[in-house]
Amino acid sequence: MYFSPIFLQDSLYVVALVLIIFMVGITIFKLRHHLKLWDKSMTLAAVVLLNTFYSMLTYFFNLPYELNAIITGGLSLVAFGYIVVILWELFKNKKKTNKDETKDN
Repeated sequence: MYFSPIFLQDSLYVVALVLIIFMVGITIFKLRHHLKLWDKSMTLAAVVLLNTFYSMLTYFFNLPYELNAIITGGLSLVAFGYIVVILWELFKNKKKTNKDETKDN
């Protein structure tokens, strides 16, 4: 299956726009409810947004392929690491909650 470069670039713009709207919405929510502003999920969103911006930059500037592979690959690994950490913390919290509920009964 072939996707044209224009379609891929436009899709990248849409992804960046949705991510920016999501980050602004979450920031406003956290500020209104006096919650901690910067956490692991916000860091993950920032890394993904940085990777998206870098990918958009390569459309306008002809950067070396090796540099693109290192930067986008590195940012993708960092994002994957944050996803694993977030999922692990959710699993730990759920396990702790279940243990506390059984202890109360």
